[in-house]
Amino acid sequence: MRTLISTAFISLDGVVEAPGGEPGYRNSGWTFKAVDFLPEAYDIKGREQEESAALMMGRVSYEAFSPVWPDMEEFAHYNALPKYVVSTTLTEDELVPNWGETTILRSLDEVAALKETEGGPIIVHGSASLNHALSDA
Repeated sequence: MRTLISTAFISLDGVVEAPGGEPGYRNSGWTFKAVDFLPEAYDIKGREQEESAALMMGRVSYEAFSPVWPDMEEFAHYNALPKYVVSTTLTEDELVPNWGETTILRSLDEVAALKETEGGPIIVHGSASLNHALSDA
């Protein structure tokens, strides 16, 4: 059975919005407005990437990350990983062509079936709605 690892920048009051400053979010950029962002936090994020065998996200996070991450050196490891997007609305023709193997999962039952397969950890980035749904399931 595979492990799902959720990673998110979240404030103590529950803000999980665009930590890097992406447009269109009420609290965009809040993570990097901190006076002292600890280098240890970057180390943790780096280890998460190295240990993951697949990447999962909801549609909104996919739409934010997929145009940017394929070309970022910091996320080069993810390019070769299989990616899973949990969405009832995203279509195959909306997937970016330069980010490798991407599969759309249409339900939490499909996520559960994926977890039952052989393989390493699946890291879930951002995806607040998906994480809430997974927690409730």
